[in-house]
This record gives sequence, C-alpha cells and structure tokens, in this order.
Amino acid sequence: MKLLKSSFCSVIIYCHALLSGHAQTQEIDSLLNVLKTAKDTTEINTMNTLGVRLRSHDKEKALEYLHQSVDKSKEIGFSQGEILGLYSIALTHGMTGSYAESLDYLNRCLVLAKEHQDYERMNYIYNSMGIVYKSIGDYPTSQSYYLKRIELIDSLQLDQDTSSPYINLGVLYDLMGEQDKAIESYEKALEVYKGDERDERESTVLINLALIDFENENYEDALEKLLKVAAYDEKQGNNIDLSNSYSGIGHCYMELEQWTLAQEYLLKSLNLAKQLSIKQEIATAYYRLADLMFRQKKFAEAIQYSNQSLETLYNMEGYEKKIEAHEIAYKIYEAAGQLPKAIHHLNQTMVYRDSLLNETKIKEIQNLQIQHDVYLKDKEIKENELQLTLLNTRVALNNKRLIYLAIIAILLLFSASLLYYRYQNKIKITKILQQKNFKISHQKEVIEDMNSQLEKRMLRAQMNPHFIFNSLSSIRYLVSSGDKEAALTYLNKFSKLLRQVLETSINVSLVLHEEIELLKIYVELEALRFDNSFSYTFNIDKNLDLYQYEVPMLLVQPYIENAILHGLLPKEGPKKLSVSFENEKDHVVCIIEDNGVGIDTQKNQNKSTKQSRGMSITAKRIEALKKFSNEELVKVENLKNGKETGTKVTILIPKE
Repeated sequence: MKLLKSSFCSVIIYCHALLSGHAQTQEIDSLLNVLKTAKDTTEINTMNTLGVRLRSHDKEKALEYLHQSVDKSKEIGFSQGEILGLYSIALTHGMTGSYAESLDYLNRCLVLAKEHQDYERMNYIYNSMGIVYKSIGDYPTSQSYYLKRIELIDSLQLDQDTSSPYINLGVLYDLMGEQDKAIESYEKALEVYKGDERDERESTVLINLALIDFENENYEDALEKLLKVAAYDEKQGNNIDLSNSYSGIGHCYMELEQWTLAQEYLLKSLNLAKQLSIKQEIATAYYRLADLMFRQKKFAEAIQYSNQSLETLYNMEGYEKKIEAHEIAYKIYEAAGQLPKAIHHLNQTMVYRDSLLNETKIKEIQNLQIQHDVYLKDKEIKENELQLTLLNTRVALNNKRLIYLAIIAILLLFSASLLYYRYQNKIKITKILQQKNFKISHQKEVIEDMNSQLEKRMLRAQMNPHFIFNSLSSIRYLVSSGDKEAALTYLNKFSKLLRQVLETSINVSLVLHEEIELLKIYVELEALRFDNSFSYTFNIDKNLDLYQYEVPMLLVQPYIENAILHGLLPKEGPKKLSVSFENEKDHVVCIIEDNGVGIDTQKNQNKSTKQSRGMSITAKRIEALKKFSNEELVKVENLKNGKETGTKVTILIPKE
C-alpha cells in the first residue's frame, strides 16, 4: 500500500504551474529591471531571488545568477548573502538530481554558517542534508542529520518546529524496516507540535500510522485512522486527498470482506478521481474494483473493471501498476476459464517484471555511483579542511616567527637552527604525503578493477533471468497445450541446464567446454519445444583446446535463439542450424549458420517490434569485450543463392 497522499504531488505541481507561470514570468522581468540599477546588498539579494525563480526551468541560468551573488557577497564582505547564495546553489543541484554537487555546497554553507553562528540556516542545512542522503539510499547518514537538526533546535531553543523532523524520521525508520521507532517518532511529532494547524498535522501522522497498520494486516486499526483522515479532508473540501482516502478505506473494507462498503468507497474514489482527471487514482480505483469483483466471483464485472484499469495505464509510465493490473487480469481470466487471455496477461506480467527488475538494477547502480561520488566529495572536503587547518597553522607560525625575529634579531644562530628544523620537518611531511598519495592511487586502481568486475557480473546476472524466463514460458506453453510428455521431457532437460547455470553462477566466465555443453542442452531444449522441426549440428575444431580458454557465460546463446526464432521457424521446408567453434591465433571463432528466411525477411517481420532483451544485454557484453581486441567482434551476413536463403553470424571471442 503506497503512501496515500504522495501520488498527487505531480498533479498539484502541474496545476500550480498553469496558474502561476504567467505571474512568474512577470516577476522575473521585474527582477531583471531592478537588477539594472541595484547596488551592493540589494543587487546580491535580487540575483539570489532571480536564481531561485529560474531554477525550475533554466538550471544553468539560475546557477549563473547564484554564483554571481556569492562572488559579489565575497567582494563586499556580505556574509549572509554568501551563505544564502551557497544554500540556494545546493538546493538547485539537489532538485535536479546532482546530489554530489548539492552536498558539496551544503557542506561549504554549513562551515560558513557555523563561523558566523547562523543557527537558523544550520537548521535548514541539516534538514536538506537529511533529504539528500535519504534520496541516495544512505539512510543512517540521513538519520544522523535529522537528529542533529532536532538537537540544534532543542539545545538553542530556536523558534522552530521539531514536529517536521520527527515525521521525516518516522518515514525514514519505516523505510529501514524499524516500525516501532517509526511509530514512536510519529507520536513524538504530535507531542511536540505547537502550531495552529494541529488537525492537519494529526491527519498527516494518521496516514503514516495507517500505512504501518495495513502492512501488518491490522486492517481495522488502519480503517479507523483513515476514516478520521477522510472526515478531515471532507471538512477542508480537499477532494484530491479525499479521493485517495476513500480508496484506502475501500481497500481496508475489502480486506475485511465487507464487500458492500468496499464497493461504495471505491466508487466514491473513482468518481472524485474522474472529476479531477487524476489518471493514477482512476487506474488504482478500477484495479481495486476488479479485485473486489474477483473475490466475490463476479467475473464479468471483474473483467470490465480490469480492462478499464489497463486502458487507463496504457500510456502511463511505470511498471509496478501495470504488473498488478495484468496479474489480477490473469487471475480473473483463469478463474473464468478463458485460458488464452489468462496466458496473455501472465506473459505481460512476466515482461513487465523483467523490465522492472532491470530498471531497479539500473537505479541501484546509479545510487551506488552517486554514493561513490558523495564519498569522494566528502573526502575532498575533509582534505580541504585539513589543508586549511595546516595553512592556518603555518600562517600563525610564520607570524610568530616574524615577531621573534624582530624582538630577538641578535639570536641568529638560534633562528638558523629553528629554520633547519622546520626544513627537515617539511621534508618528512612531504615524504609522508607522497606515501599517502601512493596508497590512495593504489586503492583507486583496486576500486576501478572491482567496478569492472561488478559491471561484468551485472550484465551476466541480467542475461540469466532473461534466459530462464524464456525457458519457463516454453514449459508453460507445453503444459497449457496438453502435451504433458513433452513438457516433462523439456522440464527434465531444463532442470539439468539450470543446475549447470547455478553451479557456475559465481563465475563471470566459463571454460569453453562447459559453455558448449550448455549451448548443446539449450538447442536440444529448443528443438524439443518446437517438435524437432529443425535439425542442428555442432562442429568443434580439433586444434581448439576446450579446457584452456574461458568465454563469457551464455554469450552466444541469444544469437542461436535469434537464428531459431526469427530465421528457421518462419521458413517452410527443411530447417538446418549449424554451430561451429574454430581456433585462431588470438580469438576463438564461433560461427552460427542457418538456412532460414534471411536477414531481410527478419527485418520485415520485426519492423514494429523492439529489440529483444537478450540481444540488448548481449550487445553490452560484446561492447565490454572490445577492450581486449581491435577487431570487429560480431559480423552478420545474409546468405542468398537463388531460392536458397539463410543467415551467418561470426563472433570473435578474445582468448585473453
């Protein structure tokens, strides 16, 4: 169950943009006119305001004005302007996903705010740092900054509300799976709140507590809280939030098997969502109504709502909702005995899950890269602070030395000894720094090597699920078609293949002998799957040592799959597939040749389809191999001799 009010943020922002876009343009024009004659602090404040107004649609121009405000503040010694400018730059980077740069400027701003005892700005900086670290998945660091913010407000008794950071902590604890701490933080947020809008704050807390109750299947407790939230939304006339609240209430009633009330509230949610044109909530309402009808075995109505949900989601982004919609459609059609449609929706569910899996992995890799960038920035900041401390120390020592030289000029021998000592100390420090630089360079090389290995494992990990999903689809096809004997034979061979894949799962590469055995089993499975409609041969060069060389696991398999599915199956008459492995000086050469329909026909057949997931991943794996060879690693030829057609794919696999 998602956070009930978060789904409407984009709608609110969009409406606000429509209403305020013209007014904002007028304000920017007015600020530009003021800037022409403004001086000193007025000029700085105007440039800062311009940067803030421009950052939503012109980041580069906004940063230009903000950097100018910081430079101008330094020129005239306006510390508050410099602090505000740095903070605005940090927020601009954070709002556009440049988290490493955002943290860099937040740290600079924090140093300056501490120096000038600007505690109010420190409060905002701690909050922003907590948000940024939460965005990149570093929850412990995010938690530390929220706690620092609360500690700052409490210790200095600032005129600030600590209720907000406690709510942020509650959300963070929930993400970390620490629900007891999350509940404690939400209750603390209400306890410390001193504002005039307590009903609104209670509504926010009740929503988050209801989410926890729902996750723990305490549906009656969740329902009680959501009914209070809905009453508040009705009182405020907030139909956007009210639609979401009705949807949550209907979901609770559905889990409690109170069908009439569940349908009543879900229809209320649907009507409000349609009035407001909120597609996300419309799709959710249709989906839950389909689920409700399915649970009551009203399959005709369930199918109608399911189709409406899928139609609403058709042009929308995101995979999770589409997976849910196709999954409930599969269950409905299966229960209704309409197996072809059930199989279609099951296949769509698997496709979207595959896409979601890859998207999740990409996001995880991006977050890891951002965390790495943040680590480097933090390290750079600490090194700069250390250098600044050393520089200040040196300046102080130089000043003292000048004073000593002026007072005790006659003690030349002592002064010379002191200078010699400092010279030796400097040499020692230089040697230490050189050693540290050497160590850092070595660590960097190790990290780069680890990143390279992780990239290879990631591509291999993407390849295996794609292959397994295809094989499972084939087995399900045989079962659904009633050919149990073929399905059992296929399943037996597939389990043998899967066992070999799992036994070698820790390796990025396989010995050539093992790779060829995997490919033989795969082709045998495909031949069995398609009723032995094609013949195949494997030809291995006698001079090729199959136990000496390693190759990336299942690198060749997508090309064989492509030859079978798009080359041989559409062909009429005898169908032949040949897979050869030959020995060359620097490469293992794999040749895949078929007498299928040829490349031109395949292109016509696939003109409206996207590139397969397996071929997309294999292209990336081939790209990774190019660093080991200067030659073109993949060559595809169209074989055409009179009426005879076919395709020949030549793959060069570097031996090193």
